[in-house]
Amino acid sequence: MDTLISSRDTQVRTMEQTVKDAEKYLGELCSLLASYTRKTAKLRDKADLLVAQLFDYSRTQEPELQVGLKNLAEDLAMVQDYRQAQVERLETRVVAPLKAYGDIVKNKRTDLKKLSSDLNKELKEVQKLEKARLRNPDNRQLIAEVSAQKASNNAQHSITQLEDTIMDFQRQKLEDIKRIFMNFITVEMLFHTKALEVYTHTIHNLEAVNPQKDLELYSGRIKMNLSNPLDSLLSSHSSQFLDHCTSPVASQRAQSLRSSLASTAGQSHRLQHSQYPDTARRSRSSLQRQRGIEEVEEEEGEEEEEKEEEYESEVEEDHQHTSRLSYAAQYAQIRRWQK
Repeated sequence: MDTLISSRDTQVRTMEQTVKDAEKYLGELCSLLASYTRKTAKLRDKADLLVAQLFDYSRTQEPELQVGLKNLAEDLAMVQDYRQAQVERLETRVVAPLKAYGDIVKNKRTDLKKLSSDLNKELKEVQKLEKARLRNPDNRQLIAEVSAQKASNNAQHSITQLEDTIMDFQRQKLEDIKRIFMNFITVEMLFHTKALEVYTHTIHNLEAVNPQKDLELYSGRIKMNLSNPLDSLLSSHSSQFLDHCTSPVASQRAQSLRSSLASTAGQSHRLQHSQYPDTARRSRSSLQRQRGIEEVEEEEGEEEEEKEEEYESEVEEDHQHTSRLSYAAQYAQIRRWQK
């Protein structure tokens, strides 16, 4: 009898240790994973602030860097949407199942207390039986044996039930731990896969940024600002010089000079026309026709070149526009096309 009781005590201690370990380690895992989820949510919030700052800064920059920063901000915002989904999945698929083990462990502890109570009753009945045997009265010994047998049956029934309960608990715990951490890894893989896809596109966009173009624009703006004071100084000096040249004496001299030159030119022109009237007319008409033909050809050639340049520029702009779009913008376009 003593051997049977000691073996049952060992069983109970093993079950208690199983429940105790589950309560301790699963509780710590739940606390750490909940903290991990909260830190991920805080990282999402900080990244949202970074996105807003990038948008504000991009508005102050030259076109090349402006497009690069804008695309970077849009892609970062898209990654934060994926991070939000990651946080929600961690809460529902990882933290919540571990948190549920708090109530499960409490129920198992209650069952173990009940079993311990039954075993204590059995032990007391056995002790009464031993005392009755020592005193050796027949009727009391018979009553004690009946009571001890009844207590032993109750204890055995409780142990059998608790064994089944603990085995179900252990089986469910192993399956749940496997499923919880598979969900954890799956959630992490989904997030990092999406983030890698977005960041791969983002790094290509950043590589396409040409700082030299922005530097040329900035240099031209600085030179223009520096040349403005010199232009104003030169314009003031030139106005003073023109005022000096338009004095009355200078204007009279210039007027007499212009009248003499005009009279001389008119006489020579009339002399030429009087000597060669027909030849001048024919040469002038042929030259006019030739010049007209050349001007038409030049205009047509220029129009064709302008059309080709416009077409090439449009194709280049379209290609550059589509290639410089952020991943988020391209994804939105694809979604609109699918609808």
